[in-house]
Amino acid sequence: MKKVISILLTAALLLGMLCGCGTTEGEPEPGDNGDSEDALVIWSYDTATTQAMVDEYKLVYPDANIEIVPVDGNAYSQLLQTALFAETEVPDIIWGDYFARGRIFSLNICEDLTQPPYNLDTSLISPWVLDLCKNEEGQVLGIESGPAPTGLLYKRDICKEYLGTDDPDELSEMFLTWDSFLEACRKIYIDSHGEVVPFASIGDVFCVVVGMLNIPYMVDGKENIEQVCDEVFPLMETFVREGLCGKIDQWTAAYYTSYNNSKYAFHICPAWAPDYNVKENAPDQAGNFGICLPPGGKMFSFGGTTYSVYSGSQKKEEAWQFIQWTLLTEEGQKNVNARIVANGGSGGVGTLATMYDDDMYKRNDEYFGGQNILGYYVAHMDDVNARPVTKYDTTFSDSLGLVLNSMKNGLSAEDCKETVMKELRLKLPELFS
Repeated sequence: MKKVISILLTAALLLGMLCGCGTTEGEPEPGDNGDSEDALVIWSYDTATTQAMVDEYKLVYPDANIEIVPVDGNAYSQLLQTALFAETEVPDIIWGDYFARGRIFSLNICEDLTQPPYNLDTSLISPWVLDLCKNEEGQVLGIESGPAPTGLLYKRDICKEYLGTDDPDELSEMFLTWDSFLEACRKIYIDSHGEVVPFASIGDVFCVVVGMLNIPYMVDGKENIEQVCDEVFPLMETFVREGLCGKIDQWTAAYYTSYNNSKYAFHICPAWAPDYNVKENAPDQAGNFGICLPPGGKMFSFGGTTYSVYSGSQKKEEAWQFIQWTLLTEEGQKNVNARIVANGGSGGVGTLATMYDDDMYKRNDEYFGGQNILGYYVAHMDDVNARPVTKYDTTFSDSLGLVLNSMKNGLSAEDCKETVMKELRLKLPELFS
């Protein structure tokens, strides 16, 4: 309990100074999985999945003492850095989400898992997933807990009516190029007399365009955002100008409601989204969704969380044993997946590449019209766009994302580029010298 109080007090002080307010929303609260003074500590922003992992792990290692500390995912990185700054206790297993892991890896607080005593067998992980576990020097500093190949979620009835098919393979072929995908979006919008809009949010368009063009944010230690803007923003401007995306802000209550709205045809759909975004927000669309490939003919990576061993932990061996068993053994992957499915989830895509032919990925999902969605994801795991991790990813993503609101209201691609470049020169001058 002492470490939780210390984190709370320090976070309140530091976040108050940084934000000009006294809020402490999202700070860690103690879990109930064991004696906190002697426990292996995990800060979790997905406690249901973490609890499933711990419960299955303890069936094999009954003496394990693990404390799950719930935190707000949006506050995780800041709370971690606060604890490091104040020299209070840090979780034994450090999480790194998709955008923050590069920054966390740059703090030199994560063990290189390819070195003794860990000796990670890198062949167990798909190459593109492994790349997302590395820092800029190529050290493997974490294990991805949930690879996130990302497809295109579509409403079957809309595609059947306006495009003539609701078959995922036929739609993927129809969307093979950006020109053909734009034509399909135009047909939906025009033939419905504007009643059906391809995308609810420009945010989804941004994710698809950035993910599929897959332009690196950095090249040879320098920013490459100007090229990103030059290629991404004009395509997005086309979607806005032609009414092919709505004005709903991504990740808001209205956005989640849009899954259930028959007005919108497409959303991005990472492998984690069926459980966390889609099913719980669209009860009326049960049986009406499918997943196909985005324009470009492959999937892209969006999301996930790495599990790292904290270099200052007194429980490194226990931390690695938990990570290794739950993420990199057949027993761990099968048992945790089975528990999640028994609790009503889909299970997502696991880390262990040798399992991708297993029956755990061969379940048809009636919510998705009988499509084997997990099988669809793993069938495309060999060819996924995944941009290299950098310590500036959060800053790059935030700066690019900040202009979306202006673009959806008519700001030109060129003006958006000027705004982004001006902001990045102020935030990261070292990349422009």
